[in-house]
Amino acid sequence: MRHLSTRPRRFTARKLRHALLGAAAAVVLPVAALAPASAAHAQDAPYSDPSGAAASWLAAQASGDHFEFNGAPDVGATLDSLIGLMAAQVGGDQVQASLEWINEPDVLSSYVYSGEGEEDAPIALGAAGKVMYVVATAGGDPSDFGGVKLAEEVTAAPTEGLDGGTLSWAALGLSRTEEGVSEEVAAALLAAQCSDGGFSFSVPEGGDCASDPDTTGLAVSALTAIGEDGAEARGTALQWLQDQQGEDGSFDGGFGANANSTALAAQALLTSEDTADAAELSVTYLIGLQIGCGEDGEGAIRFSDPEDPEFGESSRLLATAQALVPLSAQNLAELDASDQARDVPAVECESAEDAGTGDAGDAASDEDDGANAWLPWVIVGAALVLLAIVAFVIVRARRGGRGAGVESAEGKDRE
Repeated sequence: MRHLSTRPRRFTARKLRHALLGAAAAVVLPVAALAPASAAHAQDAPYSDPSGAAASWLAAQASGDHFEFNGAPDVGATLDSLIGLMAAQVGGDQVQASLEWINEPDVLSSYVYSGEGEEDAPIALGAAGKVMYVVATAGGDPSDFGGVKLAEEVTAAPTEGLDGGTLSWAALGLSRTEEGVSEEVAAALLAAQCSDGGFSFSVPEGGDCASDPDTTGLAVSALTAIGEDGAEARGTALQWLQDQQGEDGSFDGGFGANANSTALAAQALLTSEDTADAAELSVTYLIGLQIGCGEDGEGAIRFSDPEDPEFGESSRLLATAQALVPLSAQNLAELDASDQARDVPAVECESAEDAGTGDAGDAASDEDDGANAWLPWVIVGAALVLLAIVAFVIVRARRGGRGAGVESAEGKDRE
C-alpha cells in the first residue's frame, strides 16, 4: 500500500509552490510603486517658503496705492490684500499707502455706506467693520478714519436682518477697539447661527438656514474675539467645519473645492489646538494649489485646480490674499502684524526639496538622494534571490513527486 503516499506528497508540493510564489509576488509588487511615490512626494511643496512666495506675488499685483479687481480699483480687494500681507508680516509700506488711499473721503464713503449718493445712507456694518479691522491691525485709529467715526456708527447701527458674514466683520472690527464688541452685535451673531452649528452668508427665509464654510470660518474667528460669551457657539461651529472637510483638506462653498472656502475655514481651525490637525490638512491642500516655479503667476494660489479657463487668472488675487492668513499660521481673531517688515523680500524660486543650509545641507541632500536611488535596486535584487529559491524548491518538489510515483509503481508490481 506504499503507493497511497504519492497523493499527499504531490498535494504538499503544490501548496508549497503556491505559497512561495505568493511570497515572491508580495516582495516584487511594492517595487513598482516605489519610484512613482517618491517622485510625487517631491512635488508636494513647490517652495521652501509658500507664504513668502505668495506674498511676493500678491504685492506685485498692486496698482500703486491700491489693488484692482476686474480691471478697476476695488476697496474690498485692497482690504483683503492688506490682510494677507499683514498675516505674512511683509509689505508694511504697501499697507500704509493703501490705507491712505482708502482714507480719502470719497473712496471710504463709497464703500462703507450703502445706497451711494443718498443722504443719510445707513452704514454697512460688514464693510465698516472690515475697514476698522485693517486700520487697527496696521496700528491706526479705527474710531475716526476718513472723517467717519466708524466704531461709533457701527455700534449704533441696527442689527436686525443681517447675515452671519456681515455681523462677523462688524464683531471683528469692534474687537480691535477699546470698547470691544458691543452686546448688540454679539447677540445678533449668536442668533444668526444655524441649527446645524454653521453660519450662512444669506439671511434665512422661512427658517431655512443653509450653512457654508466661508461664513462659518469667518464667524468662528469673530466668536473667538468675543470670548467667553461666544465659546459654546464657537465649539459647535468648529465641529460643523470638521464635518464638512474633504479628505484632502479642502472645503466646498457651493462651487466645488476651492482656495477661498478652504482658506477661511483653515484660519478658523487654527483658533483651536483641538483642530490643529484639520487645519494642517487644509494648509497642505492650499499649498497644492500654489503655482510653481517657472510658471506664469509663480507663487500665486489658484482658486481651483484646474482653473476656470475664463476666470482663473482674475480669481487668483482674492484666493492668494485669503490663503495667506492660514499659510502664515495666523487666524483673523488673533492676527498680529506688529513685526511687519516694510518691504516684501524677493523669494527665490527654490523648491523645498532643494532648500539646504549651505554646503553641509547640499551634501546631506545629495547623500539622501543617492541612498534613495539605490533602494529600489536593492529590493529588486532581494526579490530575484527569492525567486531563485522558489524555482529551486519547485524543481525539488517535482522531482520528489516523480520519485514517489516510480517507487509506488515498483511496490505495486512487487505485490
